[in-house]
Amino acid sequence: MFFRSAVGAIAVLVSPQAFFAASATALEITPLSENLYLHQSEKTIEGWGKVSANGLILVDGKEAFVVDTPWSDADAETMLEWANAQGLIIKGVLATHWHEDRAGSFGVYEKAGIPTLSSEATQAMLQQHQKTLATQTFSGDEIQYFGNKVEVFYPGSGHANDNLVVYLPDEKLLFGGCLVREASTQSMGFYGDGSLQAWPESMSRVIAKFPEVNTVVPGHGALGDKRLLEHTKVLAEAALKAQ
Repeated sequence: MFFRSAVGAIAVLVSPQAFFAASATALEITPLSENLYLHQSEKTIEGWGKVSANGLILVDGKEAFVVDTPWSDADAETMLEWANAQGLIIKGVLATHWHEDRAGSFGVYEKAGIPTLSSEATQAMLQQHQKTLATQTFSGDEIQYFGNKVEVFYPGSGHANDNLVVYLPDEKLLFGGCLVREASTQSMGFYGDGSLQAWPESMSRVIAKFPEVNTVVPGHGALGDKRLLEHTKVLAEAALKAQ
C-alpha cells in the first residue's frame, strides 16, 4: 500500500523512533509526508478491549498544529517532548468532538500555554460532563486555522452530535475522525452520543464538500482513500435498515 512505502522512505529522513525508544508511553508518531505526522495512542476500554486512536500533527516550518489529543496526559506530555526535540512550537490543538480520545488531555496543552480549540457544541458537552474545557471556541459549521492550512467542517451528527472533520488542502487529506469507519470494520461502533439516523446524510455532506480528497484518516484503524467515506455511508444505511 502507498502509505507503507511512503512512510518507510520518510522515516529514514525524519525518524522520531529513537526518541520513542526511550519513552515509556504508548504514543506513536509516524510521518505521512514531509510536513504531516500521524499520532496514535491506546487505551483499554471495557467491552472493546485495547483501542488505538488516530490524530494528526501538521508542521509548517517550526510551527505545528495538532488535530485531536492522545488518550492520556502521559502521551500528551510525550508529544510535547517530541515537539521540543524537533524544535517545533505547537500553535493549537483542535478536538474533533468531546470524547476522551479527542479532548482527553486538553489540560496538558493548556498548562503548557498552548491554545486548545473546539466548537461551541463540543465545549458544551465538555462542560456538561465536567471535562477540561477548550481555551478557545468557534461557532458555525466551518472555520480555518493555521494560516488556512486546516479546514474544519461540521457535517452533522453521526458518531457524536458534535463530530467534526478536518481537511488539509495541501495534503489532499481528510481527517474523518470517529465519523469515518475503517475499511476492515462492518460495525458502526459506538454512537450513543450521536445519531445513526443522521449519519448517512452527514457522510453525503462530507463526500460533496471534499471531492478532491486522496487520503482519508478514520478516528480508529488504518488509513485509506476516499472509498472510506462511501464505505461508512453504506454501513450506516445498512445499520439503519437492520433496526
